[in-house]
Amino acid sequence: MKRKRQSRREQYEEYDDEAYINEVLYKEGYRPPERKKKKRRGVFLGLLTFILGIVIIVFAFMLLFHIQKIEVKGNKYCTENDVIGWLREDKYAVNSVYVWWKYNKGGVEQLPVVESSKISFRSPWTIRVTVKEKEISGYIDYNNQYLYFDKDGTAVLATTDKIEQAAYIEGMDIDASKVKLGEVLPVSDKNVFKRIVEISQLLVKYELSPDRITCSGSELNLYFGNVEVLLGKTNYEVRLAQVPPILQKLTEQYPDKQGTLHLENYDTSGQSVRFVPKEAQEGADTAGQEDGQDAGEPQDTTGQEDGQDTGEAQDSTGQADGQDTGEP
Repeated sequence: MKRKRQSRREQYEEYDDEAYINEVLYKEGYRPPERKKKKRRGVFLGLLTFILGIVIIVFAFMLLFHIQKIEVKGNKYCTENDVIGWLREDKYAVNSVYVWWKYNKGGVEQLPVVESSKISFRSPWTIRVTVKEKEISGYIDYNNQYLYFDKDGTAVLATTDKIEQAAYIEGMDIDASKVKLGEVLPVSDKNVFKRIVEISQLLVKYELSPDRITCSGSELNLYFGNVEVLLGKTNYEVRLAQVPPILQKLTEQYPDKQGTLHLENYDTSGQSVRFVPKEAQEGADTAGQEDGQDAGEPQDTTGQEDGQDTGEAQDSTGQADGQDTGEP
């Protein structure tokens, strides 16, 4: 036995005594406590290295995708600062990936004048905001500014700047203390407001841009340059459809001529439409005679039906000149 151990000892001469002792202790079931401590220390160092790696990746991600520049496209009514300020309302909107995810997924409250928006990348640190603004139907005077509203009657913009192709509305009574951007205008007469909204939608449909719209009682009148158009209370779809060709005809035959186009009683396409020049109306008022002619049945001074075109203006003896624009 002694010889066997000696032989074993000779096998470890190429190593050292510590290796031989460790083998003997291992066979006897002894485990040095130092080995466990080293193993735990290794696990801890591995975990720490993993956490530090994650932190470095996150930091690099935030640094690379930190927003340094915001481009705004498609805006005509709102300013670039308005859009940037809207984005910055979210305190976490400093990371381009976060902004892209949040503002493209939908459900984000837009600016009052903006219908929709889209975020795209120009670079990891530069984003582009492309906005689609609402169609503005008209505006009114409000606190020394112009208050613009869309086709649904929602207040979308308050500014001192005038916007082209927006109709100026006169005579609409609103409660100025209750006006809020993004909400429907608080008008006292809901029926009149509904008619204004309906007309605004039809103006877009027929590509008409009146200079202003007036509320006269429960009736609405449109002004295109020197021409006043009386629409009445109903049948706006049928009546406004006649306006574009008639205005074109009046422009060709009577450029810069002031007058009133009577559509307040127009119901069918078979009726003729009467245009009354301003001087003829003033002549009738001076003579003290009342203009009681129906817009669909104009008559000349002899009481016969007037079927003449606007190019053949009749001379009247003190009566209103009800010129027939033809059958639209």
